[in-house]
Amino acid sequence: REICERIGSAAVLEGSITSLGNEYVLGFRARNCSSGDVLDEEQALAARKEDTLNALSQIANKFRTRAGESFATIQQHQTPLVEATTPSIEALKAYSTGVKVAFSDSFVSAVPHLKRAIEIDPKFAAAYAQLGLLYSDIGESVLATESTLKAYQLRDRASDPEKFFITVNYERHVTGNLDKARQTCELWAQTYPRDPSAHGLLSGLISQGSGKYQESIEEAKKALSLDPDFTPGYLNLAYSYFWLDRPGDAQNTLQRA
Repeated sequence: REICERIGSAAVLEGSITSLGNEYVLGFRARNCSSGDVLDEEQALAARKEDTLNALSQIANKFRTRAGESFATIQQHQTPLVEATTPSIEALKAYSTGVKVAFSDSFVSAVPHLKRAIEIDPKFAAAYAQLGLLYSDIGESVLATESTLKAYQLRDRASDPEKFFITVNYERHVTGNLDKARQTCELWAQTYPRDPSAHGLLSGLISQGSGKYQESIEEAKKALSLDPDFTPGYLNLAYSYFWLDRPGDAQNTLQRA
């Protein structure tokens, strides 16, 4: 609740799951940040472990309706959890490890983890997109195009933010239309104003690839203001300072990173 108040949010959400024989009981509670009052409380029973994501989707829909979200936006941003990202926990673990390794070790060492995620779930659209981005960054242009195109073909099996990510990378790597990629990123940032990823991608190839280094700096700063631990923001910021012949600013950025 203290964190909730500090960042100016309206509610804090608490979840629980307990096993009951072969069944699972999912619990959900939403509390008002400032008063601590319970705004909503839901419970659902899943007959099997495989049914827990569907049960969680039902709980989420009920809360979104009671919280006052319009039917139109619920329909627009509605992907069943079993279809969003991946239904496989093992594939998700491999994917998450790959993303972490990419920005804590190297892009090359992250590739096997993402390839494993795809082997476990061949319809894992976000994993293909992330792999395509890494391939592009390490100079494997043919593999980047193949992975990005596959992600685009599977984008209907992704969540709404993932669809933005997939479409932006498709315009970057496959069509080469940086203007279209920019428009998609801007719409992404408007739709999800607390997501640093849209500003991160805008600060990278989309701005730098067209020589708009000052714009790249501004977008990178926006990303870092949303998430001070957002590694690509520092990377893009340092590169743009370097290309604008500001080595001191580039060095300070890398020291902060």
